[in-house]
Amino acid sequence: MFIKLSRQVRVFVPKKELEFLFQIAPQPYFFASKLAPEQMPMAKILADKSILVRKKLDNDVQYALNKEVVRINRELKEASRTRKTD
Repeated sequence: MFIKLSRQVRVFVPKKELEFLFQIAPQPYFFASKLAPEQMPMAKILADKSILVRKKLDNDVQYALNKEVVRINRELKEASRTRKTD
């Protein structure tokens, strides 16, 4: 699935990463220490793609959905209620 970040920028998100986004969508933020070992690389990749924002703390890393990506935030919230995707 392609996610539109701005007028001219689209980013491809594979199915595994999209499922991970559905898991974390209801939370306002989450910490890297609370993730499973197989989810840590996905969070890093999504932060590199600007879908997640990353805040480095003294002992941990905090991730949250990028508020600038309005369309994906709306879709994730609606899909997390209905569990449907395009």
